[in-house]
Amino acid sequence: MKKIIPLFASALFLLLFSIKLNAATWTVQVFDFGFNPANLPNVHIGDSIKWNWTGPTEHTTTSSTIPNGATSWNEILNGSNTTYIYVVTVAGSYDYFCVPHPFMVGSFTASPIGITPIAGEVPKSFKLNQNYPNPFNPVTDIKFDIPVASYTKLTVLNILGQEIEVLVNQQLSTGSYKVDWNASNYPSGVYFYKLEAGDFVDTKKMILIK
Repeated sequence: MKKIIPLFASALFLLLFSIKLNAATWTVQVFDFGFNPANLPNVHIGDSIKWNWTGPTEHTTTSSTIPNGATSWNEILNGSNTTYIYVVTVAGSYDYFCVPHPFMVGSFTASPIGITPIAGEVPKSFKLNQNYPNPFNPVTDIKFDIPVASYTKLTVLNILGQEIEVLVNQQLSTGSYKVDWNASNYPSGVYFYKLEAGDFVDTKKMILIK
């Protein structure tokens, strides 16, 4: 499986990126009257956003616009509470600000791990497309549509109907998505892929030829 921005700040800039079990922690420094960095690139589901207050004025990190299904937050940052950590569980765009200083704003966009969102119109119904190419060797694309935010699971099954890989298993926002499956570790044969999203369930066949 493929493992699938500026602000009022003239002071210290800090961005920590640490990998742990395929997740990252992004640190935003809250200093004087700015979030540094104000915008975070390449955030993924499972990553953590850590706001680190260094003084001297009390601030907050408060969500303003978040994806459907995401948890909002409103945390005071001061000498008694110097850090706040938010774990990202839903893909989409997040905007936040400081309540006492509303000109302090920040944002990040979270992407699903291993999944590529496809730009275009909002889908009108759930849909699981036929993989392409098919037959394939050893990588194939699987596309699907999610018309409403849903907890989504996409799995690969062998000819016996046994689950051999989980490609997606997370909350997804409305949209169209593409997942690459790399079957280099599997023998030639017939496989199935199954999409479960909300009440929608569909299964399709694909053929691996080496």
